[in-house]
Amino acid sequence: MLNFFKKKNNESWESIKASGKAFPKTKISIVSFTGEDDEHYTAWINIGYKNYPYKEYCPILGLLNVDYEDMNGNDIGEIQEYFDKELNKACVCHLISRVPVEGGIEILFYIEDLDKINDKLEEIYASEDLLVDFGCSLRTDADWETIEDMMEQYSS
Repeated sequence: MLNFFKKKNNESWESIKASGKAFPKTKISIVSFTGEDDEHYTAWINIGYKNYPYKEYCPILGLLNVDYEDMNGNDIGEIQEYFDKELNKACVCHLISRVPVEGGIEILFYIEDLDKINDKLEEIYASEDLLVDFGCSLRTDADWETIEDMMEQYSS
């Protein structure tokens, strides 16, 4: 079980969340690149998380995938906003990036509570008005190592 009452600089995670400091100021970097399929892509990265001081409270990395054929007429921004809103209903969920990949999009996020997010993902997937079909993998990345290079490369 994760300890959500652990103190950092004499502040508990609960007081940090209540104060509004759990989410840094949004700072978006738009990155253009050519994929392995020689197609041009544009990614969205929230570099406001570069020096995020509360990583220890959100140690779970999520990677959500949506195939283009499953987008049901929704654009990437609508899908990102939908999942950001829905997942944050369960617990703190930090949306880090949305990246087009061959055949679809990937949305990368960090969360505070694995059980709550699993329950929420199951609830979303079972919903009669499911916005899009999706897949999601979750794993521990307590130091946010997965995004270190991305933050260094695109935050300057």
